[in-house]
Amino acid sequence: MRAFKIIKLSSLGILALLFFAGCKKNETYAPVVDAVYIVSNLVTGSGSTASTTITNSATGKVSVSPAVARVYVNTLKAFDVTVNYTLSGTAVAGTNYTAPNPTSITIPAGKWYADIMIPVINTPLTGNKTIIITMASASNNVQVGMGTARSYTTFTYTLTN
Repeated sequence: MRAFKIIKLSSLGILALLFFAGCKKNETYAPVVDAVYIVSNLVTGSGSTASTTITNSATGKVSVSPAVARVYVNTLKAFDVTVNYTLSGTAVAGTNYTAPNPTSITIPAGKWYADIMIPVINTPLTGNKTIIITMASASNNVQVGMGTARSYTTFTYTLTN
């Protein structure tokens, strides 16, 4: 009969073992670049059936206010990140929406996101109108957009009757 010795490892020991076992000696890894990106904060449904759609666009009736886009940091920061943005599109400031002043948003230190809220003016439309938010720059050496393609730098909100 064979005797087996049971070795008890703490979860930290197992984690360290897995980490070192998965690393190759000569591999180098690029650090995660600090970045901000913009997506929809569109919530559909109510209660436990609600779902969030993460896209670069959203649609809302002019009777619903405000148009909301969410700006995220990809890693939690110990400092505030201020993101400057521009507004364009076929919707007209002062007629279809009230332009925020200033056109910047600050993601506070220790938070993952901040919301850009653009008040929509309830006026009849002749066809759909768009509000396009384009991130221009971010503070503290944080890049705008994700990945080498710098995706998720613009957000389009379409106003419908």
